[in-house]
Amino acid sequence: MEKQEKAFILNKGLILGLVLMFFPIIDLFYGLDMNWINYILIFGLLWMVVYSYLVVKWSKEFASYYEIFPFKDAFRTLFLISAVAFGVLTVGKTLLWTVSFPEKYIEINMQRQLEPYKMIKSMLDEQYLDGSINGDDYEKKINNFESQNNLIVSNWETLRSEGLGVTYFLQLLIFVLFIISIYCAILAFFVRKKENFIKTN
Repeated sequence: MEKQEKAFILNKGLILGLVLMFFPIIDLFYGLDMNWINYILIFGLLWMVVYSYLVVKWSKEFASYYEIFPFKDAFRTLFLISAVAFGVLTVGKTLLWTVSFPEKYIEINMQRQLEPYKMIKSMLDEQYLDGSINGDDYEKKINNFESQNNLIVSNWETLRSEGLGVTYFLQLLIFVLFIISIYCAILAFFVRKKENFIKTN
């Protein structure tokens, strides 16, 4: 890898990582009061749009320096920028959550994981009151949900007592990079296809 290429990837990866750090910061301040719809819009849709836009933009910028930009190079550029970015993000999240606000992280995520069960329980209560389900079915389903809720709470309380640990987010990074590698392969296909179209017309 040439020196110029390394500098480009490190620079853009650092910028992307810092941009993505805004999302954990948003979660820190607003996570406890955020409903599921807003969570999906911000940490799902908006996150994906911001990440995809920046990484594709920089990959196309890098591709413009070359007459031929094969799929392998497109994928490598996308993935390496992403890897640097998520490395920066992992360090940032470790400092934010593990070092500074571990209790807040557990509280936010435990509440978020329990939220769907609360919504389903509310629906079951309504169905029971309007007679859609009988008492036996209602009690059976409620007992099932309560056992799942207790398991979730138990897992988070165990994590609370043991602590997040310095490697907590590092372990998540390995899985994230695997998923991102697949997504980068898809993006690389479209980046290369578009670049070839532009250069041949």
